Amino acid sequence: MLRLFSILAFALLTVADAGFTPELARILPQGIQRGTEIDINLRGNRLEAPEEILFHKSGIEVLKLEAKDPKHVIARIRISPDAELGEHPLRLRTKGGVTFLRSLWVGQFSTLEEKEPNNSFEAPQKVSLNSTVQGLAKTEDEDVYSVNLKKGEALSVEVEAMRLGRLFFDAYVAILDPKRFELAACDDSPLLYTDASASIIAPEDGEYRIVVREAAYEGNDQSAYRLHIGSFPRPSAAFPPGAKPGETLDFRFIGDPSGELTRSITIPPDASGRFPVFAERGGLFSPSPNWIEVSPLEHLVETEPNEGAKAATPAPAIPFAVHGLISKEKDVDWYRFAAKKGQNLDFNILARGLRSPLDSVIGVHDSKGKGLANNDDQGSPDSILKWTCPADGDYFVSVRDKLMRSGPDFFYRLEATTRAPSISATLPVAERNKSQVRKVISVPRGNRYATVVNIARSNLGCDALFDSGPLPAGMSMHVPEIPRSLTSFPVVFEAQADAAIAGGYVPFTIRSTGDKAPQVSGPLKEEIHHVEVNNQGPYHSTFSEKIAVAIIEEAPFTITLETPPTPIVQRGILKLKVRAHRQDGFDEAINLRFLWNPPGIGSPTNLKLEKGKNEIDYEINANADAPGGEWQVCVLADANTAQGPVFVSSSLVPLKVVEPWVTATIDLSATEQSRNVPVLCKLEYLTTFKGKAKAELMGLPHGTKTKPIEFPHGTADLTFPIEVAKDAAVGKHNGLFLRIDVPDQGTTILHQTGHGGTLRIDKPSQKEVAAKPKADKAKENKPAAKPLSRLEQLRQKAP
Repeated sequence: MLRLFSILAFALLTVADAGFTPELARILPQGIQRGTEIDINLRGNRLEAPEEILFHKSGIEVLKLEAKDPKHVIARIRISPDAELGEHPLRLRTKGGVTFLRSLWVGQFSTLEEKEPNNSFEAPQKVSLNSTVQGLAKTEDEDVYSVNLKKGEALSVEVEAMRLGRLFFDAYVAILDPKRFELAACDDSPLLYTDASASIIAPEDGEYRIVVREAAYEGNDQSAYRLHIGSFPRPSAAFPPGAKPGETLDFRFIGDPSGELTRSITIPPDASGRFPVFAERGGLFSPSPNWIEVSPLEHLVETEPNEGAKAATPAPAIPFAVHGLISKEKDVDWYRFAAKKGQNLDFNILARGLRSPLDSVIGVHDSKGKGLANNDDQGSPDSILKWTCPADGDYFVSVRDKLMRSGPDFFYRLEATTRAPSISATLPVAERNKSQVRKVISVPRGNRYATVVNIARSNLGCDALFDSGPLPAGMSMHVPEIPRSLTSFPVVFEAQADAAIAGGYVPFTIRSTGDKAPQVSGPLKEEIHHVEVNNQGPYHSTFSEKIAVAIIEEAPFTITLETPPTPIVQRGILKLKVRAHRQDGFDEAINLRFLWNPPGIGSPTNLKLEKGKNEIDYEINANADAPGGEWQVCVLADANTAQGPVFVSSSLVPLKVVEPWVTATIDLSATEQSRNVPVLCKLEYLTTFKGKAKAELMGLPHGTKTKPIEFPHGTADLTFPIEVAKDAAVGKHNGLFLRIDVPDQGTTILHQTGHGGTLRIDKPSQKEVAAKPKADKAKENKPAAKPLSRLEQLRQKAP
């Protein structure tokens, strides 16, 4: 009976313990049909004790969430009939943390599975029009599907491959007629990047094939795709490519072989930035959106013809936006605007950023059409031109494609604004090609978690304040003052011991402060890359202005960073005491990292508190230019526990940086092998201290040595007797410096000063060696009572 009770108790304990840092690797199926109810399988590691699924978008309701085992969670979900088509980013929140971001795709058609063999034109997999196929493109695999069409019937296909966020998978798609002639094919496209789409109008009745493969036949067992096959529209552009919040506009959808479509769309009043719009025909929508820019700028559409200064389209008063198309051969669009002397203006082109094929070049011209400034690329194929108006008057701005290409979907949005101050924030990338690492805020109950926030200021020099939206009950945020000199700062989150396990998405903002600073604010922007390749950058990304925040179960240890009793001086060293407080039974090694360095402060990248150890010194140093002041610092710690890796941090503690209390200069000294020599160091004092300091002469070359010297405040100089061996290193040794421990508060402040001191060691001349009496050897090795200057030494050697 006792054994049975122990087994039950262990089982209950195992169920109760949630895994820290849960990992969500796969969602199956990764695509769902709107207006349905379905079970999805979430697979990964440490997924026990699931609490909720955090969605970025509305339209999906979780009806039931059940952990089958630590690697498998089943979620029963209901998808609204009007849920947005396309990507729905999500995270799984458990009692032990929040997973990386993954994507679930919502489609309008029912899904069927690929059935092998289907790799030949003669034996395709037959599918119905308006369906979605879930397939796998293996190595040298070519999947072939067929649909029956009537003459004049539209067929569109679109592949979700790289966008599924699993791995680098460059999809290719083609549509073949019944005679095996290729009617349309696509590898990469401006709209879908490395994913592909193709559309045709059937030229005759018959069975048409759709071919899907990895572009270089280099697929594998993980190269999954979703293929939409139907009569839906698949335009390549939406025009105009911009609108104002709350505005209702008729959008033209361009590039579908069935012809242009027009749809009236009302922009939500709270929309901003990149916004999705969907084409619709006969009740069917494009599987993924076209993109426009939403901002409060007044906008107009170009008036053709507008090639050249004489035919330029008049633009509204600055700030404004204009929407245009480079649709004709060698097309260059011109706009006339008025500007004042000294006006600082920014001209931005939004084209590639909205999935246009246009590689823009922008130019500013004077009233006679003479070029004044231009820009091609500015960190991307889209152009950004910063220009200061030289005099009052009318000017022109022109837009063209770099290679003078054109087409019906070569759209752009030109924004002209007065240069204004702005501020925003981001979370830094912790690991190369792993942008998701440490991008969630998971705080164990009764503990802390810290992160660094980066600031981006433009046309603005100001102090700043960092604010959060509503945090889970029982959680608080601690942020130091953010002076104008900083481009990053630490933030510590703390959860009360009795706080309930909870979480959600939280918005954060950064805002300017100070009497003379313009009052501006901006969001903390999040950018997650799902697929990243070395030296190539990201291939599929998700953007957000909210961060996942959660209170999780208790960690088996806490970390304390002791407030240093003394300041650190410029060119000094300071040892910070870090202590671990472990729960009974936990003795694993703990990794430590100094999360954020104040300006001019250096520290080891990380340290390890060895298994079973409870304290360690974290040594930091200050360079000569470290600005004086008080900064808030903390230490981030992580350890592997029985429940998985967990992160905690210390609280913020003050670190004071000051000027050195004592400085030194080291006089040049010269000697020969086997001849001892004194080295003179002159001292200056900036701060009074009590007791005796200890100085050590560092950087001595091989074959020389001396002893430390203790001295009280006010000592003018120190003389170090240097013993020089017969095999001492010959040469000019200019790496001497003083290490001085100055007493304060029962400890010492370590100084490093006098850098660049020089000791020259020569070989004895043959004349001196021959003339040297052996009896005088001891006398020669005795240091002089007073160090001789280099000039005095040379005079003594003169004949």
